[in-house]
Amino acid sequence: MSDEQARFWSKVIKGPDPADCWIWTGAIGDDGYGRFWTTPATGEQKMIRAHRYALALVHGGLEAIEACEACHLCDNPICVRAENGEGSHVYVGTRETNMADRASRGRHNRQAAAEFFRFESKKERAPKARALRDLVIDRGYDREAIKALLLGLSRDQATLF
Repeated sequence: MSDEQARFWSKVIKGPDPADCWIWTGAIGDDGYGRFWTTPATGEQKMIRAHRYALALVHGGLEAIEACEACHLCDNPICVRAENGEGSHVYVGTRETNMADRASRGRHNRQAAAEFFRFESKKERAPKARALRDLVIDRGYDREAIKALLLGLSRDQATLF
């Protein structure tokens, strides 16, 4: 594993169950997605969304997915669970497949993260993504605390949606 990859994985907290998201704990942009900085061969730093970087690790590098979209099955913008096989939450697609997938799932996605982020603008999604990240940093992958946050049930915090 390269130093860059080790730096990436040091910012990820994986849920313990097979269906859990892997939460990005690094920087989050104003669009609600995780951000990771790479240093390509040019020597200049380049920002890439964290879920895209995770997908590139699975598919042979950033060049291999350059013309593709990184699609989320879980609708959680800070999930970086990209794997080969059925457990993956992030997969390679086109703009068309991404939009068709989003439309086809509608309200049928039962993951709490989907309801938390689904109908938000990018500007509204960013503070929620940061709240989820901060919770996971503070408490680790605490499923009940995450569920309470996603559903707006925390006593010490106002509803987030």
